[in-house]
This record gives sequence, structure tokens and C-alpha cells, in this order.
Amino acid sequence: MTPRQSRSTYRAGDPKESFWDRLGSKRRTLAIIGLTLFLVADVILVGLALTANGRSSDDATQRPIPTFGGTPSASASPEPTEEPAAAEPTDRFIAAGSATVIWRATQGTCEAPAVVERSEDAGVTWAVIPTAQAFDLRVVSALTATSEDEVQLVGSAGADCAVGGYSSTDAGDTWTSTPELLSTVAYQTPVSPDGSTTIVMAGQSVAAPCPVIEALAADETRTVTACSAVLAEWDASNGSWTVIPFAGIHAVELQPEQILFAARGVTGCTGLGVLRVPGTTLTPASAPESVGCVAEADLTAPAALTSAEGVSWLWVGDTLFSSTDDGASWASVGS
Repeated sequence: MTPRQSRSTYRAGDPKESFWDRLGSKRRTLAIIGLTLFLVADVILVGLALTANGRSSDDATQRPIPTFGGTPSASASPEPTEEPAAAEPTDRFIAAGSATVIWRATQGTCEAPAVVERSEDAGVTWAVIPTAQAFDLRVVSALTATSEDEVQLVGSAGADCAVGGYSSTDAGDTWTSTPELLSTVAYQTPVSPDGSTTIVMAGQSVAAPCPVIEALAADETRTVTACSAVLAEWDASNGSWTVIPFAGIHAVELQPEQILFAARGVTGCTGLGVLRVPGTTLTPASAPESVGCVAEADLTAPAALTSAEGVSWLWVGDTLFSSTDDGASWASVGS
């Protein structure tokens, strides 16, 4: 916008009477006073306006810019989220090669390999077997021992975590790939993302008798599982499970002519009660009989049970218990 310019009516050599010349002295005085008052008032108003703006800028409370519909503003940083930790496996395995030599293993995962150990003094001390270096063992699904130096396991190994059978005849110093174990040893498949699992027997997958298996025991002729509320045995003659009700089982072992197991909630036992089911086959009429009590056992910890040459061991949490009187009395090993 072009600024306005004042135009003067004065011309040299041709003077004319100006506006101020035509006013009288009194009128000129009044006009000057009025103009002066106008300018003073204008200055005051401008000062008040500037003061008001300055106070508003200094005292105003800054408020966050609202967002709508749950969408954060462009400048907002997303809250960091923490990935849920994967659930750790709780299964464990123990197998006796004699009254003094015992093998045991944690289950492990493809990312956190299992640990296999061997004891030559009935469980007082343990030596780690270097299975990770020998064949990159990751997961143990079954563990059996046929002598002090002979051990067999089914597990997953290698970067692809492939299932295979492995055995050692020199106390774990060297290992041999033994694929035939996959068709002779019963084992539970890893739990799938939907929580389901199966039992592999004679190389064939069989539906589990319940959604969650708490324990599994098998030998050449029998396969027994324990769930949250039942004890079940596979009947190969009709391809089905024989089931009896029993809740809270932590560990199961097959012995000649009986099933031995440890369970919580047994009357008269504050720890894990030890019970037996006599007979070579589980039937709907089978009834567990109380044998003993491991009072100091941790009821919240996983457990595993094994026996050899008249000695039984119950591995619970970080403690190993043993019995030499068919499970009637138990003592922690090394105490």
C-alpha cells in the first residue's frame, strides 16, 4: 500500500493566507490544546494496550494441545513397549544307571539349550556333560539310561532345532546319532502356540489324554501320563487311554508291576506324597496306595522320579531326595 503524502499549498513569490492566518489567536490556542490532549490520550491508550499484551504473554498458562479420537499428535513420541518374556520350560528328566550313577537333564529350548549332568556318587556331586559341543543339543524330550555308562536321549539339536535320537556308551564322552530311538522311545512333542501337544509312541503321534501333560513315564511295554486331574495309561490293544482320577501329580515312574508317583495334596503330607498303583496294567478299578511323604519338597517346583537297584530319587526344584526303603522315608542327598 502506497503511503499517503501531505500536500503543501505554499508557493514562493505568491504568498497566500494560510489556515492558521485565518484563525484568531484564541481559536489557535484552543486548537493546539485539543490536539495536545488527543495526542496524550493516544499515547496513554497505546501504553495500556502494550502493558496488557505483555502481562497476557507472561502470565498465561500453557495448556497441552488436545488430541481427538485417541490419535497422538505428530510430535508425541510413542510409549516404549516391552515384549512379554517367553515362558520357560519346566520339564526335567532323571534316569538311574545304577545305585550310584544317575543322569539328569533340564528340558531347554531352541534358544536356551538344555543341560545334561551325570553323578557318580548317588547324586551328591554332578558333572555337566558337554552335549552342546558334542552335537549342539538344544531340547531334551526323553532321557533313559541302560547302565552306568550307557545313556540315550531324544531331543532337538542344531540351528534348525531338528528332533533326533542320540546315545552314548562312554559316560557321555562321545555321542552317536541314533535315529531308531524315535521309534522305540516314547516322548512328548513340544507344546505348540495353541497349547496343544501329542505323545509319540513307536514313531506314531497319539493325542494326549488331556490338554496339559504334567508328567510322562515309559518303558518297553507301558506309557503312562499324568494330567491336572487324571493318571492315564495307553492301551495299545484298543488304541485308547485308560484313565483314573487323581489330581496334583508332579512326577511318575514305571517300576516292575507298579506305577510310582509323587503328588501334592495327599492327606497327612505337607509336601509331596509318594503313592503307588499296583499291577502291570492300569484299569478303571485301579486305586492308588499311599507309600510315604517328602515333607520338605517344594510344592511349586517341577519334579522327576527314578529308581535303580533298590534306591529311588526324587528331584524337586534344586533339591534331590533319596529313599532306600521303597519310598517310605526320604532324605535330601548331601544333608
